[in-house]
Amino acid sequence: MAWINLHHLKYFLIIAEEGSISGASKKLLVGQPALSAQLKQFEENLNLKLFERVGKKMVITSEGEYVLKYARAIKQLEDELVSNLGHAKDAGVKEISLGAQESVPKSIMAFAISAVMSVPSVKVKVIEGTGEELFELLLSGKIDLFLGNFKPLEEGKEMIYSLISKEKVSVCGAKEFVGLKRNFPSSLGGGKFVLPGFQNPIRHDFEKFMLEQGLHFDVTIEAQDTALLKELAVRGQGLVILGDESASSWIKSGRLFKIGTIPKLSEEYWLGMVKKKIDTDHQKKILKAIGN
Repeated sequence: MAWINLHHLKYFLIIAEEGSISGASKKLLVGQPALSAQLKQFEENLNLKLFERVGKKMVITSEGEYVLKYARAIKQLEDELVSNLGHAKDAGVKEISLGAQESVPKSIMAFAISAVMSVPSVKVKVIEGTGEELFELLLSGKIDLFLGNFKPLEEGKEMIYSLISKEKVSVCGAKEFVGLKRNFPSSLGGGKFVLPGFQNPIRHDFEKFMLEQGLHFDVTIEAQDTALLKELAVRGQGLVILGDESASSWIKSGRLFKIGTIPKLSEEYWLGMVKKKIDTDHQKKILKAIGN
């Protein structure tokens, strides 16, 4: 089984950059015979030929080029570790990780971050992803908080949820779609839409509404990121369904136009956590900052 000696990796990287054993020897202050022996051992450990010897020059092989990419990445991580060691010594600062769905509007994400920042001596790490991915990370203890537009329950886990926002949902579009305001919502029949994927609850609710109205429509583009959906709508790629908070600044700026509000349809955003995963006092401060 191949194994990696970090000294060998460093020697290999310098030899590749210098193009010769002699040049690497001068830079590393290691004798040429010793350096040649270290390289030979490294090649044997990997069971790969990393260089072709052409006179005094070392010409890297295709296998060597492959290893070199990883050697450079590892060296970069080593440099980052050394430069950031001071942060690790700051034991008084607690890191709280917030997993946020890609579809959550940035204004709501910023509000949630501000609530977490109400905890003294804390720094926040934000991880974006799909709801399913993030909820798995929450249950496995790899993130502390979950921010999304659904409130899943897990048997055997005591969950705490706080409603951050509940807003009406409207159909919006570029200026060319403004005429659809007349006879809304029947005017939506046959329309083209850019919508979030099926993992987004609002997609299910909207399709149910259209089915109840007997209206057919086309989904031309699917995307999870709300900002991307809005950009596509601005470019006339189709109509989009948005919470009023998410749409407000775009409507005020004239980039999007509200076609109509969908009756009885709302979008909710929840902050979730596993009880006792975070210090109880911290949980109370976060929930109080949200207004619960």
